[in-house]
Amino acid sequence: MNRVYFEKSIERLEIASWQINNNSTKTLGSTLYFALFNFMQAILSRPPEGRWKHIGINRRFAKYCVENNIMDRIKLRNLYDAYEKLYFYRIKGDYTDKVYSPAEIRELIVIFEFIREVIEQWEK
Repeated sequence: MNRVYFEKSIERLEIASWQINNNSTKTLGSTLYFALFNFMQAILSRPPEGRWKHIGINRRFAKYCVENNIMDRIKLRNLYDAYEKLYFYRIKGDYTDKVYSPAEIRELIVIFEFIREVIEQWEK
């Protein structure tokens, strides 16, 4: 495991927690997206070619987990889906002048709790 990327994912989760607790959620989707992206980088380490691409890393992570029987398939599917959702939340948070709706914020908080659980379990 790449400790630097793992520590980055933890740091981003701490930032996301602060955002939630302070109702400062305009970039929460982006923060969570990169927490998960860095976590996947930590587990996979080196990309097959050059650098990790945003969609490719999700597929490779899922394949790695299945091949190595690392994660329950339902949890893995949920993580895969969360990453895809966060990709679009990231775009909304980083590249538009729109803000998340209350329903989207609730979903982001659920995703946050799920990602935190996955990462904490992995660390054990």
